[in-house]
Amino acid sequence: MSSLECRKTFLEVVPSSCWFPTVRRSKSCTALGDCLVETVADTRADDLLRRLACSFAWESDWPEGISSGSLGHPFLCKAPCIRAVHGTCMKGPRCEFCHLEHNHPKRKLRRQERQRLEEMPELLVLLILHWHIQRHVTNLRLEDDLQLVLAVLERRVKLLREARRPTHAELRWAMENLWTLRGFSLGRLFDAFQLWPQVDSDFKREVKFLVDSARKGMATPRAA
Repeated sequence: MSSLECRKTFLEVVPSSCWFPTVRRSKSCTALGDCLVETVADTRADDLLRRLACSFAWESDWPEGISSGSLGHPFLCKAPCIRAVHGTCMKGPRCEFCHLEHNHPKRKLRRQERQRLEEMPELLVLLILHWHIQRHVTNLRLEDDLQLVLAVLERRVKLLREARRPTHAELRWAMENLWTLRGFSLGRLFDAFQLWPQVDSDFKREVKFLVDSARKGMATPRAA
């Protein structure tokens, strides 16, 4: 005689010689006195943790409502935080997006515009970027805040020009696409710059470090 026996996750056919009925071992009954004692949960630790959580607050020297992405507002700040608009952002000062009000909507490049910029040599896109940044810096009077950023951009452009002179056709190509970045704020210009694949990665990191340093120096938001 054989039987089916469940072993772990498999069913196995067990011969009659190996089959023995399952025998339940007897278990002593709990003492009557123990059954009459009502078990009371110790909630002292939970109460202590609850009180600590209610009184805990992150220590921060930043003004209330300012996130890390809000530094440099409204010129160098990051894109607006969608969660902060609805009051649901839980990151607070650690949020990398701007929590302050923006008067102008964020402009995005169309796919054709983005492709044209990505197809250009590094020198041409840096010429376009430098022209827009210089125009913003002059209009907003931010020469003191961004003088190092402009200096490294000019140094990189000069280095690329010495390595290879652009042709007249390439310069005309850059002029035709000069206004592709129109309507971009300074912060959006630097964000777009970080996405260009033809730009040297070490140079991107250098510019990002300088821009972040300038943003920290502009910790107090300014009027737009």
